[in-house]
Amino acid sequence: MIPLSERTVFPSFQESKWFGLTPDEWLPEIIAIHFDPDHGSRYWLDKEKELRIKALDEIRTLDDLHVLGPMCEDDLRKYPIEHFIPKAFLHQKRDFILGETAGTTGRPKVTAYREDDFFTTFVDWFGYIAQRRGFPTGGNWLWIGPSGPHIIGKAVRPVAQRMGSMDPFSIDFDPRWAKKLMPGTIGSTRYLEHILEQSLDIIETQKVDVLYTTPVVLKALSVRMKEEQRRSIKGVHYGGVSIEKDIFRKFKEEYFPNSVHISGYGNTLFGLCLEIEESATYDLEYYPPGARMVVQVVSTEGGTVPSYTRLAKIVDYGEVGQVVFHRFDESFFIPNMFERDKAVRIAPTPTVREYGVMQDGVKNPSLLNSNDSVVKTGLY
Repeated sequence: MIPLSERTVFPSFQESKWFGLTPDEWLPEIIAIHFDPDHGSRYWLDKEKELRIKALDEIRTLDDLHVLGPMCEDDLRKYPIEHFIPKAFLHQKRDFILGETAGTTGRPKVTAYREDDFFTTFVDWFGYIAQRRGFPTGGNWLWIGPSGPHIIGKAVRPVAQRMGSMDPFSIDFDPRWAKKLMPGTIGSTRYLEHILEQSLDIIETQKVDVLYTTPVVLKALSVRMKEEQRRSIKGVHYGGVSIEKDIFRKFKEEYFPNSVHISGYGNTLFGLCLEIEESATYDLEYYPPGARMVVQVVSTEGGTVPSYTRLAKIVDYGEVGQVVFHRFDESFFIPNMFERDKAVRIAPTPTVREYGVMQDGVKNPSLLNSNDSVVKTGLY
């Protein structure tokens, strides 16, 4: 196999400013940037005035973020992207990569990553864990999923290249359109069939070593592939939607027994939590890359956002609650985002700590049953 390629343009994952720091150690620097009176983010400076707080004085640790209240999702839909980027970076627009969400909870939300943050968050983080998990290098990838404006589509090419591969074979689909198609209808069936036909054409004619797609698509593709084709796959990477334990076991034991399987959990707005260790019980345990991204699990007693006016309490380890993400990037700050998912709170294992991740993770995330919002899922 070809050894992992080394990029020289950006620092490696372990050379990131926040690597090895706790969120409480990293957060003050982010607050100082985004709430700088002269060079900060217009959105957060306006929010500071609206809330009548002094962020530089009042926000020093994660526990202090409650003064900002829950992040308003609609603000990421209606304000220009420049409102969220610190003024200090606006003269460097060519360094930014834009991303939009798939519209699962309504109109798509927008965000941006400075190029070095993008590579660290999506490319080097995967390569860092994949190397330790023995994920194949140098082979051909087949990517079945959305391209731009979704961040996952922009990341897949450099991720494959990071693993010593060429630009992946790609089958594009539009998750926003797929969400408009009711499950089981002729339209949704034909759309999936269109994707499968293209994918099988590649598999029939090309050597494919790695499959990267959503569990929904992979499940449908698996039953169409010949046994020898499934056994020739050396790596499977999952993204987009959560995986049920039973189907994950089937993927690993029956469909792709010769593969290294790595699942990801995250989204365009925040980045990627990865399955760092393989679970003998087929649980999906995910951890964030480091202090730039924090995932918490909070109690749902009293209702879910938008009912909350303050942050809820963190549940104990092993308990289920609602997932809350925080993003602490110099170029973009998103605190207190209450997600549509529930999960079990887990502590970092010795292996996770050995890899430099000291933060909590989440186990077996799935959709949170809530009447507060309409969640549309589909192929992605």
